[in-house]
Amino acid sequence: MLREVKKILEEEGLLDREKSLEERLNLAIKIPLIREIFEFSTPQIDNITKYLPVKNGQVYAIRMDLTTHVDNHKKHVVAALLLMGSLIGKIPNPRIDTLIDGGNYSSASALKYYTERFGMKGIYVMSRLFPERILSLLRSANFSIIRAPYDPELPREREFYNYLYNKMKEKEFRKDKFCLWHAKYGGKAMYPFGRELAEKVSSDVNCLVSCLGAGTTLEGTKIPIQDYFIEIGLPSPKIFVAEHELSPLFITKYPMRNLSLPEFNFGDFIDDYSHFMGVPHDILGPHYDEINPLLSQRSIDRVDSIIQYSDYDWKSTQKHLFRKGLFVGNSSAANINVAARLADIGYNVLTVIFEPFREFYKRKIN
Repeated sequence: MLREVKKILEEEGLLDREKSLEERLNLAIKIPLIREIFEFSTPQIDNITKYLPVKNGQVYAIRMDLTTHVDNHKKHVVAALLLMGSLIGKIPNPRIDTLIDGGNYSSASALKYYTERFGMKGIYVMSRLFPERILSLLRSANFSIIRAPYDPELPREREFYNYLYNKMKEKEFRKDKFCLWHAKYGGKAMYPFGRELAEKVSSDVNCLVSCLGAGTTLEGTKIPIQDYFIEIGLPSPKIFVAEHELSPLFITKYPMRNLSLPEFNFGDFIDDYSHFMGVPHDILGPHYDEINPLLSQRSIDRVDSIIQYSDYDWKSTQKHLFRKGLFVGNSSAANINVAARLADIGYNVLTVIFEPFREFYKRKIN
């Protein structure tokens, strides 16, 4: 199937490096056959205000949880990076039979899907802190997981990425592998899709909010939407980052951007969640120890404010949404909590539902 991609790109003149990679990527994702092969589609945006007890503004959500075959926001990131690999001539290659990268569950599941779709093998490097009951959901005959070893000199998120980087420097290890490096290039790969998405965003949106980990949502969704609004003459929506109070990375580094919001009562709930040992909280996508060092300062400078949330905030929000029939993952519940608090003071907010609720988040109770 990747050979078919190469043939299409050749016929369209998109392997000619006289054009920039960004320009060629923008053109490639508009080709119907390319979209079909990589399963590119623009996600739907739903008004979810009806699920929330807000009094003033509106809350819209990008429904990445409804993406087909891979129900999370990393599917298009992985697909776009593979398309970029084709555009720069790295794949297909008779010597390359393995796709490799490092990160969390969502990006691993997306890479696993595309290794199967393209008839390749896959390797994913993940944190030693992921329990086996999660990793076993990913392993297969052609998809393996490497747990990065503990490194006392590195932040937790950098352990596995540094391990991957060092392995890819080994000639014998890398000879049959194509590495996606999504933490570095994911935002650039997603920018054209953010522009597509921007055309579907309601013109009354004045605020964009979500958690931030590798930065692909910031660079591949929020910034292109903001750019699009400016270009068509609409007021630029503010960009807010939702951040757990136990991992105050942005607020510590940029205290002047801290936006304090009133608490929002979603009601009582039974706390029946698993706790993942070795991490301060169970929002697994955002970083715990440092802002992604591969995220450009230019992108960080586009963030207007940081809003903190607590364990009570996201857990009570998630339980409230369960009762309403909307089953979302942990970081998505955090996004919606912050979005609801912003809407209640008058903002019209666009946020992201990254993925549905996963059963492995739930504590096993005998």
